[in-house]
Amino acid sequence: MKKKQRNIFALVVVLAVLVGAYFYVSNRPKEQVETNETIEICKVPKDDIVKMVLESRDGTTLTFEKKDDKWTVDYPYPVVLDQTSVDDIAYSFASLYAERIIDEDPEDLSVYGLDKPAVVAKAFLKDGTQKVLYLGNKTPAGNTYYLMAEGDPKVYSVWMNHGEHFSYKLSDVRERDLIEIKTQELTYLKITKKGKPTIEIERNDEQSEEEPQFSLSVWKMVQPYKEPRGVASDKFQTVLDGISSLTNNAIKEFIEDNPQDLSKYGLDDPVAELIVKDKENTLHLYFGKDTDDGKSIYFKTADSNSVYTMDKSKTEFLDTKPFDIVDKFAFIVNIDDVDKIIIEGRGKTNVLTLTRQTKKAEKEGEEDEVITTYRVDGKEVDEEAFKDFYQILIGITVDAEIDKKIEEENAEVKTTFFLNKGSTREVFVSYVPYDDDFYAVFCKGNAEFVVARRRVNKMLDTLEALIRGELVGD
Repeated sequence: MKKKQRNIFALVVVLAVLVGAYFYVSNRPKEQVETNETIEICKVPKDDIVKMVLESRDGTTLTFEKKDDKWTVDYPYPVVLDQTSVDDIAYSFASLYAERIIDEDPEDLSVYGLDKPAVVAKAFLKDGTQKVLYLGNKTPAGNTYYLMAEGDPKVYSVWMNHGEHFSYKLSDVRERDLIEIKTQELTYLKITKKGKPTIEIERNDEQSEEEPQFSLSVWKMVQPYKEPRGVASDKFQTVLDGISSLTNNAIKEFIEDNPQDLSKYGLDDPVAELIVKDKENTLHLYFGKDTDDGKSIYFKTADSNSVYTMDKSKTEFLDTKPFDIVDKFAFIVNIDDVDKIIIEGRGKTNVLTLTRQTKKAEKEGEEDEVITTYRVDGKEVDEEAFKDFYQILIGITVDAEIDKKIEEENAEVKTTFFLNKGSTREVFVSYVPYDDDFYAVFCKGNAEFVVARRRVNKMLDTLEALIRGELVGD
């Protein structure tokens, strides 16, 4: 019985607590809901700002003025500005809100670094008015700055990007990109580097119809070899990629404007020179010494004496060797530009001829048809078989640059191409013993490369198969 009474009593107590809690919750005063009100410090149309001045505690002053919708800077030497970075400053003037009010009526501004502001920032508007802001120290939170506005006693905290914008130095707003070259429209390239042969390349897509086509490449290399040669597009892509990466964010540091002594940067006698052109722009650079840490290199543009640094990794393509990117064909010419070929080798002389006749079109709108007859030593051969042999003949590729003097009189194999257009109608290509494995290749009297004997022997073997009628075209 007593146990039952205790249980009833406990239930009554619990019920009383629940009832009391209900009435408390139902009748308690409602809490005030906090609202995040925006605290406006400075609000002006950005396009109305025509001048900005940043006066730093260290005594430096940056003055920007807008001329023809572009920001300029008051500086003794010409400076290219990053317009986006200068606009960041203007945005901070145009739309500046506080994170919070720190002090409504401060007694000691030194606590905030505002007794001697880190920066006094001024914006001048079209209507002649101005806005003045005082930037103090960074707050202990690390992501905001203390700031005051002229005519307002309050100390505010503003987000860090505003503090950074008002703290900009000239180096923060200078353009770090170089002139962009559209590599797909490259028209000219010249790389000169001490101790290395000069590479000079020109675009090759506007060949005269009056001249034979000696290359299938979009570009031709006019230096360092004695005769222009094609450029291997796949290998050249590495150089093009290097040029693209070179211009993007190229300037690592701004070192000195208009230096009196370029020799301390190695730019009085540059180590390397680069000239690149596309259809519209030219990029011309000189490179000097490495920096002390060896990670960067001093450089300047051709039209200015300002000295900058660049990551050395961006200049690796300047070490490209001509042989790395040149077409490796010993001699190549379009078959349509050839009338006859004489091949001398293995004690034999064979004459290959291409005789063309034009068949007039029978119907209006149709084109004339050129019919070619292919012969070897006067005997007609299959067209496809002849063309297969021709591909092997002009497909002989060189293996290395020559490194010793060889006399052409000792040639074991000679080929003579008779052309039907151009100022030179006969081209002589000779293969002279270089060692047991290679021939020196003489083209137009110059020997600059060696080719494996097996390639030349394959050509002669294929010629013999063509003569015997054993070469079947595809």
